[in-house]
Amino acid sequence: MAVALLLTGCVVQSTPTAAPTAPPSAQPAEPGSHDCGTLLLRQGQTVPTDALRCVVEAADNRQQARLVVTQPTTEGDPITTTYAVLGDGRVEVTTDARADRFGSGRVERQTCTGPSIEDGSRLSFATCVSGAPV
Repeated sequence: MAVALLLTGCVVQSTPTAAPTAPPSAQPAEPGSHDCGTLLLRQGQTVPTDALRCVVEAADNRQQARLVVTQPTTEGDPITTTYAVLGDGRVEVTTDARADRFGSGRVERQTCTGPSIEDGSRLSFATCVSGAPV
């Protein structure tokens, strides 16, 4: 009976679940910029060719666009890479490795030219110039 009295005094409150949000390094797309996608990949998944093609075509046409890809390391830590196509066809590649326990733990930015699709599953570039860590 004592247990029943204790249980009657308990109130179960549900905790609201948070809505999914963009990775912390993902900046909102510029107005007028084409959205090539925000992808959260699981172990072994690759970026869809359509998303890669979106970046290459935007660069070729000198149109602003953005693709954000979060994928796990071998250990399962998330790495977020943002590809921001600028109006002159260059691509800013920002890699956020702050959550990678065994990696650099930094945010790094490169400015690249000549994007192309390699092996049907990733972007490669003709040239890249590294900037200072962000």
